[in-house]
Amino acid sequence: MTAPTRIVLIDDDRDDIDVALRAARRERLPVTITVFQDGREVLEALGIDGNGNGSASSRLRPHAIFLDLRMPRIDGWEILRRVRESPLTREIPVIVQSWSTRREDIERCYALGANSFVAKRMTPANPGFYFADAVRYWIQLNQTPYSTPADA
Repeated sequence: MTAPTRIVLIDDDRDDIDVALRAARRERLPVTITVFQDGREVLEALGIDGNGNGSASSRLRPHAIFLDLRMPRIDGWEILRRVRESPLTREIPVIVQSWSTRREDIERCYALGANSFVAKRMTPANPGFYFADAVRYWIQLNQTPYSTPADA
C-alpha cells in the first residue's frame, strides 16, 4: 500500500479549515493534509522564506497547494507569487480557493500562475464538497510529468 499523498492547505479561517478537513475525511481521500494559517510559516516550510532557512532534505514538498487569498500578514497573492518565482516550488500545482468570485481576483490569480481557481461554496447537504472535489482531481485524475511513473 502506498503512502497517502501530501497536500498543503493554507487558510486563516479555522471554520473553513475544519469544513475542508471533515470533507476530506468523509470522502476518504488518500491524503495527508498539512495546514498552515500563516503565510510566513508556509513559505518557511517550503524553503522560500527569503531567509535561507531550511535545507533540501527538510523542505516540505507537497503534491499540491490549496491556497486562500485573504489572510493577514502575507496574503494568498503574495504566497502565489513567491511559490511561482522559486525554482524549488514553481512546479507544484497551486489551487486557489476563495469566497471571492470577483473577475479581477480570478484574473489576478491566473496572471500570477495559479493552476486552478475554486470558489468556496457552503452547502448544508455536502459541506466542503468544493475542496474534496478539487483534491480528488489534483491527486487522482490530473497527470503531470512529475506525477507520472517513469516506466509508464
